[in-house]
Amino acid sequence: MRRLVMLGTMILAASIMLIACGSTADEAATDATPDAAGSSPAAPLPDETAPEEPTASSSIILPDGWTMTDALSADEVGAITGKKMVVFPEGSSAAQNGKPAGGYLVTDIKDSKVFFGVDVQGGEAGYDSQVSYGEPGSVKEVGGVGDKAAVLTFSDGRAGIIVLKEDAVIRIDWNPKVFKDDPADFGSKLANLLLKKMFG
Repeated sequence: MRRLVMLGTMILAASIMLIACGSTADEAATDATPDAAGSSPAAPLPDETAPEEPTASSSIILPDGWTMTDALSADEVGAITGKKMVVFPEGSSAAQNGKPAGGYLVTDIKDSKVFFGVDVQGGEAGYDSQVSYGEPGSVKEVGGVGDKAAVLTFSDGRAGIIVLKEDAVIRIDWNPKVFKDDPADFGSKLANLLLKKMFG
């Protein structure tokens, strides 16, 4: 009788152990299964902090990341100024971000630098911002240059032309005491030279 009780106890203990193990496995399987709504872990969001690659206006024929010296040589600028020009590197140039800039000057004439700057994605807002730096009453629209253009005088006395062509905004400025041609004519020639190199 004692053996029978012992055998019964062992069978009961083994049954309890099997039931317990089966329950744990079921719970593990349930935990691993998506819920009834079928939800799954959310897909990772794209990295919004990654900088966007600048894209040139659709019609610009120069390669992305172009520099001012890729577009204009000192001799080409000199052909318009009538003076022997040399390249002056501009610290403000950010060609890889779509904002190339460059200067051209006469080595033996003080304050003779002609500055060229472009923002390939400046758009209307960029154009308006540049024009807003003109001295009151100095801003005059000029035709035959880009989609629209204006000549103006900056607060430091430098003359300039601002041009919008597609999304690209061009700023060119110079010292009118060194380059004494009519600002609208002089600026238009310089701007059209650059526009031809940019857009063909």
